[in-house]
Amino acid sequence: MNALDAYVTRLREYESELVSRGRDQRVWFQDLLRPPGRCSGQGVTPLVLKENTALELGGPRTAGTSFVLCTEDPDQVLDGRIMLIGPDVPELRQSGGAGVPFGQVVLAAGPGMAAGTYVELERELQAATRIPGYMVRGGGDRIWARVSAEACDAGFSFRALGGEMISHIRGAVAGMEAAEILFITSGLDDVAELQSIGSQVRKLSHDLRRQRLKLVAEGIYECETAVSCEVCPDNPVCAEIRQMVVIRKKGDQAQPITGRPS
Repeated sequence: MNALDAYVTRLREYESELVSRGRDQRVWFQDLLRPPGRCSGQGVTPLVLKENTALELGGPRTAGTSFVLCTEDPDQVLDGRIMLIGPDVPELRQSGGAGVPFGQVVLAAGPGMAAGTYVELERELQAATRIPGYMVRGGGDRIWARVSAEACDAGFSFRALGGEMISHIRGAVAGMEAAEILFITSGLDDVAELQSIGSQVRKLSHDLRRQRLKLVAEGIYECETAVSCEVCPDNPVCAEIRQMVVIRKKGDQAQPITGRPS
């Protein structure tokens, strides 16, 4: 059992609590029989201008949180499940669509998933959301997404979004045996509660990232994430590692030369 497994249990409790409060829930299962595919817009970041926006999820005017939970135990993840707690895209659009509180959690399972592929999974999730008519801004544990009017008219939904994301990461991340996605649109308080869980998960993920960076070869610093350093929540960790490398190099250079004079 790894440290993040306890938060998988906490997330299940959170889901049950929302349902017991009377929140609407919808559950779909991705067709796992079809070959995992790539999103049609992969490689191109879609642009959704404000005047073309029908729905804004998260962002600066409300709560928005997104995080990843990894476990090595596939039995803890309901493979292919897409769960939505709260209104779907058509209902949100009818209610105005501006500044919708939004939460998103991706659960992934497979051998070594907790530590070995966390960064790769985050990177592939960014690629998985490059879908025409859907633009994700921000970084780290916050999310700000726009859905265009054209995408809404064409039937964009959280079921479709979740299906694209699962298909992509199942095909792109080696060793993944199970993946599921939870979306929350049921209100500000519900998303804020999820954000609290996410902040604890993020703290633990910092420790995993720190362990990975310490294993990097002597004198070499690597970062595989595609998130800008300015918005990456792991930036303090990276700064700490850089400082450690500098201090160590200075210490090595200052070591006195020992041995008998010739």
